Amino acid sequence: MARRLLCLFSVGATLALAACSESTPQGTTEPQFVSTPTDACGFSNTLINNYFPGSAAGPIRTLKQNMADSGLGTRGARTIGFRIMDSIGAVSRTSSSASATAGAALTLALIPCMFANASTFTYPTDPATDFAKALTSADGGAYFVRGGGAGGLDSPGRSADVVGTTSAPDVDGNLSAIEPSSGSWTTMLDDLAAANTSSEGRALIYGYLASAPGAPIQYEWATIPSALTFSPDAVVTVCDNDLSASAMILTEAVGVLAYKATDLCNSAQSITAVPTGWGPRALAARLGQMLVGTVTPAPLHATALLSGTGGTTSKIPRSIVSKLSVGTNGVSADWVSKPPAVIVGTATLTAGTKFPVSFKGSAAGNSIVGFCAYLLGRNNNGTPTQLIGLRDPACTAGGPEALSVLVQTTSSDTETLANFGQVGVTKTGGIVFTGFVQVVGRAGTGATPLAKSNVKPAK
Repeated sequence: MARRLLCLFSVGATLALAACSESTPQGTTEPQFVSTPTDACGFSNTLINNYFPGSAAGPIRTLKQNMADSGLGTRGARTIGFRIMDSIGAVSRTSSSASATAGAALTLALIPCMFANASTFTYPTDPATDFAKALTSADGGAYFVRGGGAGGLDSPGRSADVVGTTSAPDVDGNLSAIEPSSGSWTTMLDDLAAANTSSEGRALIYGYLASAPGAPIQYEWATIPSALTFSPDAVVTVCDNDLSASAMILTEAVGVLAYKATDLCNSAQSITAVPTGWGPRALAARLGQMLVGTVTPAPLHATALLSGTGGTTSKIPRSIVSKLSVGTNGVSADWVSKPPAVIVGTATLTAGTKFPVSFKGSAAGNSIVGFCAYLLGRNNNGTPTQLIGLRDPACTAGGPEALSVLVQTTSSDTETLANFGQVGVTKTGGIVFTGFVQVVGRAGTGATPLAKSNVKPAK
């Protein structure tokens, strides 16, 4: 699996030198200078004027000053910075003359003021290119601020799915979309705020088409802050008109995602107007909290509406997503630590003989994320036997006798671990163990080879 190139960035600032206003002492021939510290919040208003048309630049310049007054890296600076980003995204979707490169430059000027540790941020390729592509809406770019609560940015037009859609001549419609797996963007991002104070419960979610024209859709999603994790998970989809039971979502960062039915491909892209200001009066009167529902983007390469291919993300939204066909035999599993051939003694919930069990799983040669793994034991006549061990309430497809866990990611791009910890049996005699990964809602189940054990009474 290809690795993504992560690049650090910095925004340069001119070091200002000012002559001392006091008189120069006698005998000193060189001029005296005072260097002004680099001011990440004092970027030029020209960056704003280059992107926002006419009178729309005025309110944004005011916001920029308010952000500087709030202080470098403060909560206030981040809140105002996200408001400016929200307006940058709105212009990209409503103005055909907006300069994507100018919007990218302004975005890069905002980030160091909003986040004092911005030099640690990572990007899919390089930030200027990434943001310019995200701000080219007609070519599939997506640039949206989400979160902030009912009274903030997460209001009607800013609570919708985040959708990348295009009006290119050869492709017309949605490319990819992302939404919370449950609740709202505010719920998902507010849950994060306590653990990650730099997020402030808000995020810039941006993306763009990463594949060549005419090639299978690959779409890159990323966030600011770049280290953002979603809690709960998000759902992501690729809109390519493949409704087959073998279609799964592959993410470059984490692997094949567990399937979840979704109609994200039918979502309309939200379009928000640029606010005239962000004071209390302007907040009450501003246009822009609207969802365009009169025009639903046509599905790609299809005349019928799509339900789309879907899956829940692991936690990490920054990745290229694409479709992967996982056929009936595409899921595989094999033992890492299988039950021993001879087991001495049975077990109860709290005592007795227990042994480690784990196996690795993959889908079409890729690691898997969000999948359920099961462990089942049968006696010699094929009847399931009760096992002692873990049962994940989210994993119910294996039946009442099966142990179940969610698979765990590893350092491998090609396999994932199903770790059942310590397992016990409740009867003596012969038992045949099978571990398997079942793709709920999709074709294919991967099972380990049979492992036969003989359970003897405890000595």
